[in-house]
Amino acid sequence: MMDKMPTNTRFIPAGMTGKVVYSVIAAVLIIIGLAGLVVPVIPGILFLIGAVMVLSKVSSRVHHWSEGQAWMRGTRIRMIQMKGLNPVAKIKFVFLLGAQSVVSGISKLAQFSSKLFKRQ
Repeated sequence: MMDKMPTNTRFIPAGMTGKVVYSVIAAVLIIIGLAGLVVPVIPGILFLIGAVMVLSKVSSRVHHWSEGQAWMRGTRIRMIQMKGLNPVAKIKFVFLLGAQSVVSGISKLAQFSSKLFKRQ
């Protein structure tokens, strides 16, 4: 089963500039993801998954670790399947996914605040 899984094993070329740029992008995604774990409106998990995906392009260690995780394998398969979409469809998909995450976060925040105010 593992042999039939599509993988994206392309790494960034050995040039230092590419690795630095991708590392900075990953660091920003990690910071936003950690903030999203605290603030329920920001979809933190999506940013952390994005950071792992970006880091797996730079680091072979992160790439091998992420291939061993079932949840990352599913995410990677969905990303590979998205390559067949045209750019407009990709933008719509990402926008709708982000909007769904924000709405879900607001809903959870409303539920939490209503429970909080009922206690008082």
